[in-house]
Amino acid sequence: MRLGTCVALEIAVGAGLLSGLGVSATWGLGQARAQWDREANAAVSAQAVLAEQLPAAELPPTPTRPAVDRATTAVPAEPTPSRPSRISATAPIAEVAPLDDSPSMFNGVRDDLLLEPLRTGIISRVRYNRGGSSISLRIEFDNDTQAAFKPNQTNYQTIPRKEVAAYRIDRMLGLSAVPPAIGRAFPVEELLGAVESSSQEFLPRLREEVLLDDDLVVGELSWWIPVIKQATVGGYDIDSTNGVVTWKRYLTIGVDMPPEDRHMLAQISSMVLFDFVINNPDRWSGANVRMSEDGRVLYYMDNTLSFGRDPEGHRKCRTYLTRAQKFSRSVVAALRALTESDLRAVLSEDQGPFEFLLDDDEIEAVMQRREWALGYIDGLIAEHGASAVLVFP
Repeated sequence: MRLGTCVALEIAVGAGLLSGLGVSATWGLGQARAQWDREANAAVSAQAVLAEQLPAAELPPTPTRPAVDRATTAVPAEPTPSRPSRISATAPIAEVAPLDDSPSMFNGVRDDLLLEPLRTGIISRVRYNRGGSSISLRIEFDNDTQAAFKPNQTNYQTIPRKEVAAYRIDRMLGLSAVPPAIGRAFPVEELLGAVESSSQEFLPRLREEVLLDDDLVVGELSWWIPVIKQATVGGYDIDSTNGVVTWKRYLTIGVDMPPEDRHMLAQISSMVLFDFVINNPDRWSGANVRMSEDGRVLYYMDNTLSFGRDPEGHRKCRTYLTRAQKFSRSVVAALRALTESDLRAVLSEDQGPFEFLLDDDEIEAVMQRREWALGYIDGLIAEHGASAVLVFP
């Protein structure tokens, strides 16, 4: 149903209070969700590649995973600066590392400590986040915490459950780059009644585009990062033409990396691998590549357009992945260790108000993209040697 056309809503603007709300259904919630997912996945699979300012990299054919021979020892080849045009050799695969059971962290704080106040806080103020195409709110709670809130909405490019799924997979890979996220539902009166005066011009859009489950607004809360800024490498914005040229060059086998940029290059490499696995074509569309105030940490924000069902990933995701030839040993090991049963178990926990975080087809596609990504990396290892490819911790 939509919050809008048949809604009788009286707001005392000065006090910011909401009263007399009535809602009429324009479609069933189940139908809305079904249509919503169909449109989202159609959009991802059919979306034309955005005009690249760089020449598009030739995409390698779908790699076939090499057979695992635990007794074989890799013989490193001499590294060369050129990228292989196709994947054909069989690469010895290192023993996989077990999944880490230690508490996951974000910015040096345990995730559970960041998420608990978001679970229990009472809304004190709501602001509308300007600048994006979808509805995004900033919620301040009575316990002095803040969160970004994306509700279920008619914009098919934002499916909030997918942000929670991206956060879970990020932690399974040991990245700690996606802000902690949970699902939560708020009574519509509570949410809209707390909209501050500077954001009340957006109330008509909220009434029209927010989807309701009875009288509840269901969505995802992400821990609010106090200060973020545009991510840079080598003095260029990472997602600018010069920035992409810069990190692509330094992530090419055989090219030395400046010591001062190595930490950011490692995070860019892991980000393009992560984005391929979750199939996020939205990363490089603008405003989605941000870093910490001190420039040390790259954040993987805004993942609600991810998890299209393409087993080989969106072409844009493949293009950015294959611009990198150097990867993290620990992230690749975690990706090897990732099993479908582990993934299903993690995604079935703490689903909050969501019926599921990923459906069966989306989970299957994640595992297929995992195979593709490992095939690409193993092809590089076969040609250049593990020491030339797995250069980051």
